[in-house]
Amino acid sequence: MPSASERIFVAIAVSRPGGGLDPLPGAITAAERMAAWARGQGYITVLLHDGNLPEITVELLREAISQAINQVTDHALLKRLVIFFAGHGAALAVGDQYWILTHWKKDSSQAIKVSALQRMLEYYGPRQVSVIGDACQEFSAQFINLVGSAVLFQPDEEQRPYELDQFFAVDVGKQAFMIKAQGEQKDFCLFTEVLLDALEGDAQGDFFDAEGADRLVTSQSLARYLDSTLAQQAGKYGVRMVARPRPGFYTDRTYLKIPGPPPLPEPPSIHFNAEINLPTAGAAPWIELEPPMLQARVRAVDKARLKAPRSAKAALASQTRALQAGREARRKAFVSEVGSAPVRDHFETGCGLCVSGAEVISVQASSAEVSAIDGQPSWWRIELSSGSGDSLGWSDVLVTLADGRIVPVCVLNGFVAALHIIDADSLSLFHRPLGASEYEGREAIELLAQAQAGLLSRQAIIDSAVLLRDGKHRIITLGCIAAQFYDGLRDVDSLRSMAAFYGLHQQPVPLDIILYGGGTLSAVEGRLYADIPAVAAREPRTAQEREQRFTYESTPGFAHHPVAGRIPWMRQAWSALATARCDVSAATWRQQALEVVEHLGPGLFSVIQPSGEAALAQLADIQVTQEPLEPVPLS
Repeated sequence: MPSASERIFVAIAVSRPGGGLDPLPGAITAAERMAAWARGQGYITVLLHDGNLPEITVELLREAISQAINQVTDHALLKRLVIFFAGHGAALAVGDQYWILTHWKKDSSQAIKVSALQRMLEYYGPRQVSVIGDACQEFSAQFINLVGSAVLFQPDEEQRPYELDQFFAVDVGKQAFMIKAQGEQKDFCLFTEVLLDALEGDAQGDFFDAEGADRLVTSQSLARYLDSTLAQQAGKYGVRMVARPRPGFYTDRTYLKIPGPPPLPEPPSIHFNAEINLPTAGAAPWIELEPPMLQARVRAVDKARLKAPRSAKAALASQTRALQAGREARRKAFVSEVGSAPVRDHFETGCGLCVSGAEVISVQASSAEVSAIDGQPSWWRIELSSGSGDSLGWSDVLVTLADGRIVPVCVLNGFVAALHIIDADSLSLFHRPLGASEYEGREAIELLAQAQAGLLSRQAIIDSAVLLRDGKHRIITLGCIAAQFYDGLRDVDSLRSMAAFYGLHQQPVPLDIILYGGGTLSAVEGRLYADIPAVAAREPRTAQEREQRFTYESTPGFAHHPVAGRIPWMRQAWSALATARCDVSAATWRQQALEVVEHLGPGLFSVIQPSGEAALAQLADIQVTQEPLEPVPLS
């Protein structure tokens, strides 16, 4: 392990966030106990919680974390940074996780946006980062307007990738649980106590790695222990919790070393005389070696008593089942509604737009002619300025709804963009190749339905990325969803490989993929381009990677490859604007995009509130406002 002066542990707990959220006193217990463990391991430890502070804010965290990092980097490399959080959490999409701070309700930026913090840390130079979250990743309408913060400011430094461990109490869309106090034991967070049992070396069985006679608690052994133990312990309390560990350390993987017994001492030298009197049978041995005494290890924090309470928690179990049933109902409703919306499969102009579910006031394009189709007020031909023969052609299109919201859509040559407005907070948008069968559209709708309902699995996302790599998937939108997943892991190589897949298929790369780290942006005459680095082949680092060849096979680089759109496709990608790699030619574009952020509406995709109309038109580079269309109610 790195030396003590090169490691930082930040423990954060928010037990009283307000805004209608239940108090979580067990979060303070969790942060204090994790900080005690870290001090015992020699970390520089920062403990921040609202048990002894009036509030936990982004500004407080920025000052404390920056000070700790500077304390190390002023004289050494920062070898490892661990950030632990206990409290309320939320997720707005796969890879879009938020940790709730004190004033989240009155200020939408007062939450830690985990993916944005991970990206920002690349500018601070840690060699390893471990992110540990004992919080829900719940989909809930009360969190839908969260913007969150990367916490840290961007320094004037180059980005440097790091190894990333992630240990989260639950997966996207799931709930974590605090156990109420019993007797003298304080309220505690279940995930933290299971994690501490492993970190303190109390795990049994094969939950250790070995180095000679020493036993090691490593990234991988922690993951094995959480995978096998948390659900079992949660079941004792009548609830369901399945941890989501993602071990990523591959150089120094050790969190705890338990020394093995010292070697037996060498027997003493004996000089024999001519006569030797051997002991008689049954006598004591003539050389007696005392076995070395192995000192019992003392925990840094006492062990919590994890056992079944006297009364079964049937109500919590029933609530969990009801939550899952509600999500499944939302998925089915999404598939039914979006799947029944009419989508035209051909446009003589080479691309088009179909809108359903809401009245449309106007449709404006940045570099195309827009014309309505007679008798079909919800369908528009889009004739790109570059012509229908340009496979890399695109145009940003702004769809203004009757309620004033504006939905930006990047229209691509050879595709129909299908936009369906579900309600004030959600919509569906996917791109289907012209002439494609309805089956391809249904597959995209199912994936989007799972994402909207909080049921999208990691495996489904990986499968989409594999299909994209092999050229078997032509629903271009799905690459943006997969990019969110890889951004959440800070798997930059996979992001760059995905960007290369579009280049290999002679398609422009969706802007979101480049923003997350897929390349370096430049701007020429209002259009964005990306330099996409080649990705070298390497050995798979884990068993999971070995099963997915695209994660470790090589992909070529591309220079000055067209990027699809000047506007991020999905809401989550806006948070990557500040950390995206841009050369000086794209500086004006970035500033224009940042001016739109405060006008973002809720939802999975990008939606802009009416207040952002002028800023969005400037970002889209729309020079002439077209005459508004007569509002037409759509069935």
